[in-house]
Amino acid sequence: MTLEELKLAMRIDHNFDDGFIQQLKDTAEDYIKDAVTLSPNRDSFFQNNPKFDTAVMFLVGAWYEQRVSSMDKALQEIPFGVTNFIQQFRGAYTDGI
Repeated sequence: MTLEELKLAMRIDHNFDDGFIQQLKDTAEDYIKDAVTLSPNRDSFFQNNPKFDTAVMFLVGAWYEQRVSSMDKALQEIPFGVTNFIQQFRGAYTDGI
Protein backbone atom coordinates (compact mmCIF):
# COMPACT_ATOMS: atom_id res chain seq x y z
CA MET A 1 0.00 0.00 0.00
CA THR A 2 1.41 3.35 -1.01
CA LEU A 3 1.24 6.53 1.03
CA GLU A 4 -1.25 7.98 -1.45
CA GLU A 5 -3.51 4.91 -1.23
CA LEU A 6 -3.38 5.08 2.55
CA LYS A 7 -4.22 8.78 2.60
CA LEU A 8 -7.12 8.20 0.20
CA ALA A 9 -8.50 5.45 2.46
CA MET A 10 -8.14 7.76 5.47
CA ARG A 11 -9.73 10.65 3.54
CA ILE A 12 -6.73 12.91 3.99
CA ASP A 13 -6.36 15.36 1.13
CA HIS A 14 -3.42 17.47 2.33
CA ASN A 15 0.28 16.78 2.55
CA PHE A 16 1.02 18.45 5.89
CA ASP A 17 1.32 15.13 7.72
CA ASP A 18 2.87 13.00 4.96
CA GLY A 19 6.09 12.36 6.88
CA PHE A 20 4.17 11.45 10.02
CA ILE A 21 1.76 9.18 8.13
CA GLN A 22 4.66 7.45 6.38
CA GLN A 23 6.32 6.88 9.75
CA LEU A 24 3.08 5.43 11.15
CA LYS A 25 2.72 3.20 8.07
CA ASP A 26 6.26 1.84 8.39
CA THR A 27 5.78 1.26 12.12
CA ALA A 28 2.38 -0.43 11.64
CA GLU A 29 3.80 -2.77 9.00
CA ASP A 30 6.66 -3.81 11.29
CA TYR A 31 4.33 -4.10 14.29
CA ILE A 32 1.99 -6.50 12.48
CA LYS A 33 4.80 -8.53 10.92
CA ASP A 34 6.61 -8.82 14.26
CA ALA A 35 3.39 -9.95 15.96
CA VAL A 36 3.10 -12.79 13.45
CA THR A 37 6.70 -13.93 13.04
CA LEU A 38 10.29 -12.79 13.31
CA SER A 39 11.35 -14.98 10.39
CA PRO A 40 13.72 -13.25 7.96
CA ASN A 41 11.70 -14.83 5.11
CA ARG A 42 8.39 -13.22 6.05
CA ASP A 43 8.09 -10.40 3.52
CA SER A 44 6.73 -12.55 0.67
CA PHE A 45 3.83 -13.66 2.90
CA PHE A 46 2.69 -10.06 3.38
CA GLN A 47 3.27 -8.75 -0.15
CA ASN A 48 0.13 -8.24 -2.23
CA ASN A 49 -1.98 -9.33 0.74
CA PRO A 50 -5.19 -7.27 0.94
CA LYS A 51 -5.79 -8.33 4.56
CA PHE A 52 -2.34 -7.06 5.52
CA ASP A 53 -2.99 -3.74 3.76
CA THR A 54 -6.33 -3.43 5.55
CA ALA A 55 -4.77 -4.20 8.94
CA VAL A 56 -2.08 -1.57 8.31
CA MET A 57 -4.75 0.93 7.29
CA PHE A 58 -6.78 0.24 10.46
CA LEU A 59 -3.73 0.59 12.69
CA VAL A 60 -2.42 3.75 11.02
CA GLY A 61 -5.89 5.29 11.11
CA ALA A 62 -6.23 4.61 14.83
CA TRP A 63 -2.76 5.90 15.65
CA TYR A 64 -3.28 8.99 13.48
CA GLU A 65 -6.57 9.83 15.16
CA GLN A 66 -5.26 9.12 18.67
CA ARG A 67 -1.98 11.01 18.38
CA VAL A 68 -3.09 13.62 20.87
CA SER A 69 -2.56 12.48 24.43
CA SER A 70 -5.65 14.24 25.78
CA MET A 71 -8.82 12.94 24.19
CA ASP A 72 -12.40 12.63 25.36
CA LYS A 73 -12.75 8.99 24.33
CA ALA A 74 -10.77 6.12 25.79
CA LEU A 75 -7.64 5.25 23.87
CA GLN A 76 -7.37 1.78 22.44
CA GLU A 77 -3.84 0.65 21.61
CA ILE A 78 -4.79 -1.88 18.94
CA PRO A 79 -8.04 -1.60 16.98
CA PHE A 80 -10.26 -4.67 17.28
CA GLY A 81 -9.96 -5.70 13.62
CA VAL A 82 -6.15 -5.61 13.64
CA THR A 83 -5.94 -8.18 16.43
CA ASN A 84 -8.22 -10.49 14.44
CA PHE A 85 -6.08 -10.10 11.33
CA ILE A 86 -2.91 -10.86 13.31
CA GLN A 87 -4.48 -14.07 14.63
CA GLN A 88 -5.45 -15.09 11.08
CA PHE A 89 -1.94 -14.36 9.82
CA ARG A 90 -0.43 -16.45 12.63
CA GLY A 91 -2.63 -19.38 11.61
CA ALA A 92 -1.78 -19.04 7.92
CA TYR A 93 1.95 -18.36 8.21
CA THR A 94 3.91 -21.59 7.77
CA ASP A 95 7.54 -20.60 7.11
CA GLY A 96 9.85 -22.40 9.49
CA ILE A 97 7.16 -24.65 10.95
